Amino acid sequence: MSWEARWKVLADAITDLRRSGESVPPNVIRDLRSAKTMMEIIKVDRARSEHVSRLEECLSNVESYVLSAAEIRLGASYVDALLRKLYEAEKIRAQAEAETQAGFHPGIPKEKKWMRIQSSDEIPVETIRKIADEIGLESKVQEERYVLIFGEEEKIKAFIKRMAEISRAVRKDGSAT
Repeated sequence: MSWEARWKVLADAITDLRRSGESVPPNVIRDLRSAKTMMEIIKVDRARSEHVSRLEECLSNVESYVLSAAEIRLGASYVDALLRKLYEAEKIRAQAEAETQAGFHPGIPKEKKWMRIQSSDEIPVETIRKIADEIGLESKVQEERYVLIFGEEEKIKAFIKRMAEISRAVRKDGSAT
């Protein structure tokens, strides 16, 4: 998303409220901080839906307070501008989600992890597929010199490490293996 953008809009609004003399309740500040923490956790572990739920809950709590307090303290025009900013942040999030969903690849079982790599003159498709086979991963050649690699997460990580080693070697001396 931009959960970050939404968080920033809300944090700025709280700053404006404080400048206007508003005493922001501790639970609102706690929810704002919790939201920031949850965003960091989600960056690391996106698989657990309860993290996203908690983040949305925290942001919604802060948003509810900010909108009502801002209308009283800063006026309707401030709230309108704030709502426009929040709408833009939500639009960015919706676009990011649509792009993420476009990453679905039919024919790959749900439980398997995948990555897509582009071959080059230095590291051809055959080399990529050979390394994937050695590690125990499956591969599919796609258009424009891309190879879809899929399998267990740990094997994908091993593949990435091996490809990084090969890439460094190619840059160093110009040969792939």
